Amino acid sequence: MAAIYAERLRKIRKDLRLTQLQVSQHTGINNKTLSGYEAGRNKPDYETLKTLCDFYDVTMDWVLGHTNNPHSQLSEAERDMVEKVDLDDDSFINGDFKFAGRELTVEEKRELQAMARLFLNRKKGN
Repeated sequence: MAAIYAERLRKIRKDLRLTQLQVSQHTGINNKTLSGYEAGRNKPDYETLKTLCDFYDVTMDWVLGHTNNPHSQLSEAERDMVEKVDLDDDSFINGDFKFAGRELTVEEKRELQAMARLFLNRKKGN
């Protein structure tokens, strides 16, 4: 069975009635590479996955199987939390943030900060 990202990348491309060649021409990602992702032979790196998700206008969480909604929005509580955290300075990195009862590492906080910036900037553009 193919990985969920493979199934969903293939599904969204077909739902949009695009060929791998068309996606390749718009994203700059080689169509043979796209074929490998859709077949589950290869995994896209973060930047490639972001490029594909932006092009298809779906979330990474959906492609990776973390949600069944390809266009999920932040809840009111999530928006409130984001407004209280300044993602533009090191206060987020230096803050105490826990997940599943353990303190996040600096590397995890930086990754979370980068993903939040990408997500929020994308939502601001809509």
